Amino acid sequence: MTAGLKRVLALAAMFALASAVVVAGPTHRAQAEDYPGQAEIDEARKAASDLAAGIDELDNAIAALADARDKATANALSAGEDYIQAQEASDAAEDTLKAANKRAREAEKELAEARENLASVAQAAYRDSGSMSQIGAVVGSETVDEVIARSEAFARGSDEADMWVQRVKAAELVASTMRSYADDAAAEAADAAAEAKAKYAEAQDAQAHAEEAVAVANETRADAVTRLAELRGVTIALEEQRQAGLEAERQAAAQAEAERKQREAEAAAAAEEEQSRPRPTSTPKPTATKTSTPKPTATKTSTPKPTATKTSEPEQTSEPETTTTSTPKPTTTSTPKPEQPGTSWNSTAAQGKKAAEFSQTLIGSEYLLGGSGPKYDCSGVTSVSWMEAGQWITRSSRTQYQATTHLSYSQIREGDLVFYATDTSDPSTIYHVAIYIGNGMVMEAVNYSKPAGVRGLYAWMSSNMMPFIGRP
Repeated sequence: MTAGLKRVLALAAMFALASAVVVAGPTHRAQAEDYPGQAEIDEARKAASDLAAGIDELDNAIAALADARDKATANALSAGEDYIQAQEASDAAEDTLKAANKRAREAEKELAEARENLASVAQAAYRDSGSMSQIGAVVGSETVDEVIARSEAFARGSDEADMWVQRVKAAELVASTMRSYADDAAAEAADAAAEAKAKYAEAQDAQAHAEEAVAVANETRADAVTRLAELRGVTIALEEQRQAGLEAERQAAAQAEAERKQREAEAAAAAEEEQSRPRPTSTPKPTATKTSTPKPTATKTSTPKPTATKTSEPEQTSEPETTTTSTPKPTTTSTPKPEQPGTSWNSTAAQGKKAAEFSQTLIGSEYLLGGSGPKYDCSGVTSVSWMEAGQWITRSSRTQYQATTHLSYSQIREGDLVFYATDTSDPSTIYHVAIYIGNGMVMEAVNYSKPAGVRGLYAWMSSNMMPFIGRP
């Protein structure tokens, strides 16, 4: 019992340290609640330290430790996703730098050619007995501005030489601009690379804390199971079976809750789509205007009052102002539309099936943060699988969610992507993606502690599943 208590206290201390490290870091996820659960650890510590703790308290403590393990894993995955996005930004900045350097080289080449042509014109003018003083002004100058200044001193000048002078001047401007752009791109690329490096260090730190948290939590759980077996007068093996049953019940309840939320999201999306159709119902309104047709007859009787009708015209100009104030309202109601199920996508069912089949050839692959073969992370599995099916998708789970068509779980088919987030209403908190392979199963790569493999759709962190799937 003393050893178990020591392990619980060590776990609590580790979580406190992890929270302090993260809060001090630059990441936007630097919040204590994003790290595995201090509340769960406190509960387990109380149960383990209280000799009078009963069966229910210990059962609850074991459940709390399971939640703490999930939170630790989710936090590490979230930090890893931050790194993947930073690396994507670094790669994009590097591509921009390469393009900028290429344009700068091309501009400098065009400048050199323009100068050569200008020199050729000057030499031709000399051969044709042109003005030597003007040739000297053109050839002997170091810069275009000096060429122009000297050329203006002479009354005679070649039109062709003037043309090339202007071309050289323009080429110098372009070359200078492109080189400045390349220098800026180099600075941005360096900053992006440094950011990616920092995010990688944070991801590695979060992963190390998660692995330690899981290990200590498992040890604490083992102590709690042993104590429960003693309290209930059964073997440890029988108590483990009972705990497995309790865990299955918790997973079933979590699955039912996740499915309920998914149905609600689908129903809400359908209702909102239905609300966008009532516009045709406004057609009977013209019939009401038809009933108002006798009013013009009243205006005919009021013909001697044209001045009154003129005074009412400025009031009509104020009426459009009221209509304009009502126009922004549709924009506010349209904000949730990005989370509505889509109606079109780029891939075929055959491609989805091929992506799902290929993903299963990766079963057993080792994990590597940012890996796209032969070691993989979660978005590496999904991107490579869809690439094999002939459909390119982005590299990170967050950008994959943004780039795919969102559909209800009732429409799920092979190849569709399932996303997980710390806040299912905020796609920017997505930290994991898996690929659906049919028969209620998904294929995924989670972390370094286990190879890529297959599990049930709702067998892990079902409460963190995004309300819609993504179809490339």
